[in-house]
Amino acid sequence: MSCNCFKKAFIGTDLMCVNAQGKNLPRTYLDSAASTLALLPAQQATQAFLKYYSNTHSSVHLSAKVSSGVVTWAHQSILSFFGAEQGYSAIFHGNGATSPLNRLAKGLSELRRDKKTVLVSLMEHHSNDLPHRAHGNKVIHINIYDSDGEFQGIDLKKIELLCQQHQQQLNYIAVTAASNVSGHISPIYDIAEIAHKYGAYIVVDGAQLAAHAPIELAQENPQRSIDFFVFSGHKTYAPGSPGVLIGKTQLLSQLKPEFYGGGMVAQVSKFDFTLSEQVFDKEHAGTLNIPGIFMLATTLEFLRQIGMPVIYQKECMLTQYLINTLKQLDDIKVYADSVKTQRIGAVSFNIRGLPHELLALILNDYFAIAVRNDCFCAHPFVRECLVDELWDIEDEDQLPLYQGMVRASIGLYSNKGDIDTLSEALSTIIKQKAYYMAQYKRTKDNHFVHKTFKQDTQSYFNINQTLSSYFNDYLTEVGVVLPTQHEAMV
Repeated sequence: MSCNCFKKAFIGTDLMCVNAQGKNLPRTYLDSAASTLALLPAQQATQAFLKYYSNTHSSVHLSAKVSSGVVTWAHQSILSFFGAEQGYSAIFHGNGATSPLNRLAKGLSELRRDKKTVLVSLMEHHSNDLPHRAHGNKVIHINIYDSDGEFQGIDLKKIELLCQQHQQQLNYIAVTAASNVSGHISPIYDIAEIAHKYGAYIVVDGAQLAAHAPIELAQENPQRSIDFFVFSGHKTYAPGSPGVLIGKTQLLSQLKPEFYGGGMVAQVSKFDFTLSEQVFDKEHAGTLNIPGIFMLATTLEFLRQIGMPVIYQKECMLTQYLINTLKQLDDIKVYADSVKTQRIGAVSFNIRGLPHELLALILNDYFAIAVRNDCFCAHPFVRECLVDELWDIEDEDQLPLYQGMVRASIGLYSNKGDIDTLSEALSTIIKQKAYYMAQYKRTKDNHFVHKTFKQDTQSYFNINQTLSSYFNDYLTEVGVVLPTQHEAMV
């Protein structure tokens, strides 16, 4: 399968950028772990649906029937994509994984008030760490380093030992399906089996894995099935779609609703109300993001037709190519690379002696390469990776500049050419490090700005001009004359 065949299926893969030297370069997008580019066919399908858009909760007029059918189809399609057709329900919350994880942390804390211990791995994004702390739980972090301080990832023996020690108070285990820092994939089914052995639930943050590998939540052995799985539409080629919580229906039905309002009740009187017995209705007070839900389900259907095993194999090869390429460069440090386990395409690194933010800026300003830098909302993991390097810095004034990393991450649209572009850029930066560093100045708040080049975002996307082109031209065409500002005020 050609890696180039998917580029045209995504919006933004043909973006051109003017660099600090005045050259017009194609943008290389290597920030998919933060947000993926939008899938064009899904956007087009959603645009076609909007002709029929209406609210749900009615079976009277045509558009309401269409919209209700769309939501029903999307719900079932999403469950099917994750092997959760039987005994599971999907809930749509917020704009990413954060809202569903907060909903779970609160709901599970209230469900079993006598069990206040939660095991959370040290690889977690803040979204799968802080909510569990915030609701009165005793959070115990699962160590991911060996006795010598080397990264080892998830150690099942450590998890079982913690479960044995805290089984009377243990509520659930929260773990990422794949790290957003290193890309390492967690053995979620093995962890589920251990959790269930000790009467605990498992909460999986699948935001980084959902679009990149096949996932089957319901396993043949029920003890290995996943209780709760959360993922994010904006990391699954569907920006504008909601976050999703897929959970066992029997467990979700026991959770107290997070929000109250229309659509989630069976009946209401002046004195009382009765919640809907349907989990989907009970969890969705008010109007759903119907276009976003449809767009997400349509995107997953596109991935299903390609085949998730095919996508996973393609991206595994590209990830290994990325790692090998980086490790061949002098002065590059690749983090959490001591364990050769399955990984997705999120790889963090630094150039020795070059602050992470400055490296990310140089890649953007001179090479039109988009990467992420800093701690990726996973501070404990990143700081553990950097601890030895930070101890070696004698000038405390320099410490804030090195408390982070650069991350390159891939998607379905990525190919070897993108990796080669990054490699060539990094090689050039390493050879001419003094030159590039001299083009920037450090600010008082420990950031960097180019001394002469300022990227003019308005020349790429000017909001007023865009609105004018879509609004004014149309209004003129249909003969509508807008009042002047003075007339409007009068």
